[in-house]
Amino acid sequence: MRTPALAASRDRVLETAAGGGIVLAHATAVRSVAAWTLAPAPRDPARHLETAHARAREHLARLAVHDPARETPSVMTNELFSRLTDARPAPLTAPHGVSRYTYTPRKALRRVLDHALDHLNQIEQWLAWRSRGTVPIPTDGWVPSTVTLPDDRLPLAPADLDAWLWRIDQAARLVVRRAEELSEAELDWLPPDGGWPLRRVLHHLARSERLYAAALDEALVAEDPSCRYDKACRRLDDVAGPIDEKGGDDSVAYPSLYGVLHTPEEVVALVLTIEAELLAR
Repeated sequence: MRTPALAASRDRVLETAAGGGIVLAHATAVRSVAAWTLAPAPRDPARHLETAHARAREHLARLAVHDPARETPSVMTNELFSRLTDARPAPLTAPHGVSRYTYTPRKALRRVLDHALDHLNQIEQWLAWRSRGTVPIPTDGWVPSTVTLPDDRLPLAPADLDAWLWRIDQAARLVVRRAEELSEAELDWLPPDGGWPLRRVLHHLARSERLYAAALDEALVAEDPSCRYDKACRRLDDVAGPIDEKGGDDSVAYPSLYGVLHTPEEVVALVLTIEAELLAR
């Protein structure tokens, strides 16, 4: 891995953006997303969903220990979302502000459950689209991470948490079972509108569960933006350093938060590119 290049870019960001909270917030998000991407995952999407839920559930089961009314900022930003998902993304130059995701315990539970149900529905619609040409109908009932509902701030009693976990476990099992039934052709079918194939959708669903479930346990709560960025850098170093020692393994993949399969070298290169974009202005 090109850890010297990561270290040099980190130093430039800290030197150039000292006190620049906007730049540091986006750079912190970039490093954090890269660290999630470099966590090895099963290449088979059904197994990835299964293992991702098992790990995320450890965080979900702890949500009752957090303040139910406090909105905790996530490292993720809307601007980075656009940079990573737009078909032709514009450079992530330092904008005038940061649009943050925030989470409470109930909001994290809501997002995990709604996200699983949304993509479970998408599987069925994609299969009908492929086999019968039935154009999908968007499901607009869920509420995104940028919105906090009044219920998201309510207390979370142990019995409430147990009920949430039961519903989430059932949804996770349904998605895994449905993913296991998909053929390679169904997984890799490209929608006529240029949308994501189901293989990418399922890897995205698996990766995103950590974003929601661990939002409070893994929050970077230091007040100083430079300290938060430094912690994100150390998290990336912790996963990037040992990768060369693992050697090649065809069963292991490195899906991004949005389901794209990368090599470790591509992940590092993207971090360097986006941090250079942030410093360009």
